[in-house]
Amino acid sequence: MANRKNKRIYTTDIWEQWKKDGKLEEVLAFIADCSKKLVTQREMCKYLKIEEHTFTNLKHKYPQIQEAMDKSRYELKKDLANAMYKKAIGYETIDEDQLIEEKDGKQKKKVHRIKKQVGPDFKAIVYLLTKKFGKEYSERYEDLRLAEKKLEAQKEEWNSVESITEEYDDSDEEHSGD
Repeated sequence: MANRKNKRIYTTDIWEQWKKDGKLEEVLAFIADCSKKLVTQREMCKYLKIEEHTFTNLKHKYPQIQEAMDKSRYELKKDLANAMYKKAIGYETIDEDQLIEEKDGKQKKKVHRIKKQVGPDFKAIVYLLTKKFGKEYSERYEDLRLAEKKLEAQKEEWNSVESITEEYDDSDEEHSGD
């Protein structure tokens, strides 16, 4: 019972209540925002003052909730990928200072802009190349290549055992016919 202390108990469908109160769009925007910020379902439910199982049932009954969550997660994924790309490629920033000077009783505004080039980040480059274009760009490429050679050598060893077994089986068939 102590767990239900901060929760509201609804006799009607909470979705319909939100709709009736004009809060449905606000709640959907809240859910989408929380999903993009990786807020857990438990934390969302606590804020919305509903039980988790109620939220799960709402997601099944009203697909708009799950769609809002999925869309927000996709946007987050896209934003993170763009940030990683920007870090890997490098980018330019502009710092701006505004100075106000008084000369002869008149104010003069000067804007001083400084462009800075932020260079590419090696780890971000390696990460993206490895994820998108394979192991040849991995920092451990040589280790992976040696491991593959060892696996190939083991396959050859197993193949030779299989061929010996087949030869042995063939010779048994020849002798059984005598």
